[in-house]
Amino acid sequence: MKSIRRNEIKKLIEKNGVVSIKELSSMFPSVSLMTIHRDLDALETDGVIVRVRGGAKYAGSSNHEASYDLRAVKNRIAKETIARKAAVFINGGSAVFLDSGTTMMELATAMPDVNAVVFTSGPNIALEASKKQNPSINLCGGSLNRSNMTLTGPSAVDMLSKINIDVAFLVASGYSLEGGFTCGRESDAQVKIEVVKKARTLILLMDSSKLGKLLPYTFANMSDIDYMISEAPLPDDVKKEAEKYGVKLL
Repeated sequence: MKSIRRNEIKKLIEKNGVVSIKELSSMFPSVSLMTIHRDLDALETDGVIVRVRGGAKYAGSSNHEASYDLRAVKNRIAKETIARKAAVFINGGSAVFLDSGTTMMELATAMPDVNAVVFTSGPNIALEASKKQNPSINLCGGSLNRSNMTLTGPSAVDMLSKINIDVAFLVASGYSLEGGFTCGRESDAQVKIEVVKKARTLILLMDSSKLGKLLPYTFANMSDIDYMISEAPLPDDVKKEAEKYGVKLL
């Protein structure tokens, strides 16, 4: 049974890239947390995984995330719902940051045609927002990651450090109570961390499929954000964490 269980854990991590202790505990309810930790230790010794805070990641990929094209068609209706809720926070005369990603593409489509100053790290986001007549569009410089259509690196971080942001919209690839809001690439996290520092109001957009997922890099915790927008009611433990820090859930 031990070898069968460890093989199932191995397959899950290879498939998802990262898995949390909470997910494994739900997957194997009859097994103690100590046993799960021993399983992960054994898999790490075998070179299959790498332990991270609150879980483990696949050793063959330090930044496992689905490609942009695959994410674009996944949970499309949920992302549209989130975008409609978020769009009301974009007002004329404000400086707005739009993160990269497929949910943010929906927001760039849904945003009102007002004279906001828009900054973004996503070239495709900039192109979509430029279809509006009134916003001023500013694209962060940097190196393009083709898999998620994001510009990152020192140039992007430096530009963000020099601007003032009224409202910022960020997306996360995962959220867990132990790991906070996470993403799969260190360079993406560095850009997001700078945005967290600069934004007066921070709004996190995330569909419910990301809940419980833990990716390698934490860029924010619940205490850092002002609003969290999802397409569906959130679990009680997430609601409790949001209430603790005065975060409004929409």
